[in-house]
Amino acid sequence: MSSPTPMDRSSLSFLAVNGPQKLPSPASTAYYDGLKSPNDLEGAALRPGGAPSSLYSRPSLGLAAHQISMAIVYGTINSVIYSVLNNYLNMSAVLVATATALVKVPNVPRVFTGLISDCYPICGYRRRPYMVAGWAVSFVCCLIMAVIPLGQPYYEDSSLESIPESEWTTEQQALINYDAPDRGIKLIVLFVLAHLGTVIAFGAADGYLIELSQREPENIRGTIQTGVAIVTAGAYVFAAFMTGFGLNSAAYGGTFSWDIGFAGIMGICAGCSLYRVIYQVIAFRFFSQIFSNFSVTAASKIKSLWANVEPLNDGIASMLSYLVTFLALWAVRKWGLHWNWRWVVVICQVVVIAIDCFPTFLTIWDVYRGQWFWLGVPLIAEVPTAIGELIAKLFVIEIAEPGSEATTMGLIISINNIGTSFSTVMYKSIDAQFKLTTAQVTKDNHEVRMHLTYAYLIAYAFNLASIAFVFWLPRQKEHAHELKRIRAS
Repeated sequence: MSSPTPMDRSSLSFLAVNGPQKLPSPASTAYYDGLKSPNDLEGAALRPGGAPSSLYSRPSLGLAAHQISMAIVYGTINSVIYSVLNNYLNMSAVLVATATALVKVPNVPRVFTGLISDCYPICGYRRRPYMVAGWAVSFVCCLIMAVIPLGQPYYEDSSLESIPESEWTTEQQALINYDAPDRGIKLIVLFVLAHLGTVIAFGAADGYLIELSQREPENIRGTIQTGVAIVTAGAYVFAAFMTGFGLNSAAYGGTFSWDIGFAGIMGICAGCSLYRVIYQVIAFRFFSQIFSNFSVTAASKIKSLWANVEPLNDGIASMLSYLVTFLALWAVRKWGLHWNWRWVVVICQVVVIAIDCFPTFLTIWDVYRGQWFWLGVPLIAEVPTAIGELIAKLFVIEIAEPGSEATTMGLIISINNIGTSFSTVMYKSIDAQFKLTTAQVTKDNHEVRMHLTYAYLIAYAFNLASIAFVFWLPRQKEHAHELKRIRAS
């Protein structure tokens, strides 16, 4: 047996004098407090700081208020396109479709607003100054639309809308304001600029949203994101309610004897305004948006001339659709944070097409035409649509790097809206080969119905083809991180 070392002899001497020493009890938590891992890193959180207790807690309440204001302004702008541009000013179907697409164009440079917010703080703040600047732009545009006169409607007698132009008498022609569609051009420009302001503000808020979401543990990560989506859907309900009830007089295509007026609606918006996996994901969002948003230019004219949809019912349907969206997003937050993202997107796209085709073709061929048949059946499709859109965005939380949160979210949304704009250009070019003008749709004959059928079959084929790109989408959170590691190695 070897002789004791100096250290051994020292230890033996200590024990002889002092006796055996009792180690701290395992039950004594104070002993371990200085040794355990930081709480912020427990639960596989992506950044320290601790998860927010709720979206409605003090640190997060401003984000919720921002989302509500953004949704009211953007939802209202999209809603008034139908009642003001299509019905009140009677702009052509092509111009209405163009306006719908142009309003979304400001989303394209969202990557740059996020990038500037990430990289160039103002007075030490990366988010607040850009949010204030964005809402200032939106406020000015909405205020201008609230104070400038809209002018007289295209039809001084709304009953003339259902009569072909070739059958108008001289007295009836005197009731037409032929310059009304031209007045819509300046409104489109202001719509775009107002939305640009919300995008500037939203690009900065995206960064804060990602920061909060990455502080959540893995088992609940995505709760803040879905909470924000739910709040946004709730604000869209109010916007749809406001435009549906407020713009339902005869001049706007409705039946009420009163209306708030376009100026009143814009005044409300002005008030609200005061207050390497990455390349794969980009490819998925770009191409899937091109194909999944493929539509038909004459959809708005079918809606007004054949289904006879009043703005009131259109607003109620929009409100109900957002309520359905609210419930769908709540279900995802409750049960769906761990669903397979690929399968969810595929199933949702197929279900949306299957539901939408029934009222579309039955209305085209006059099997049954009714406001709520056109509006009501597609409400069911809002469930898979909302779920599919949210699931496709959840991966941004997983791939965003610290310091580039707003840039990453802005990049994805910019690519998303570039794809949407490309889609509009494509289906407008294809539909130009068919007889889908307002005058043709008014005739409602066999030839027009066949042309519309072909146009919708092409659109549905493109929509269905969008699922081919789902293999570029990560399956779940773990897969997204695995792809990051592989691309970085």
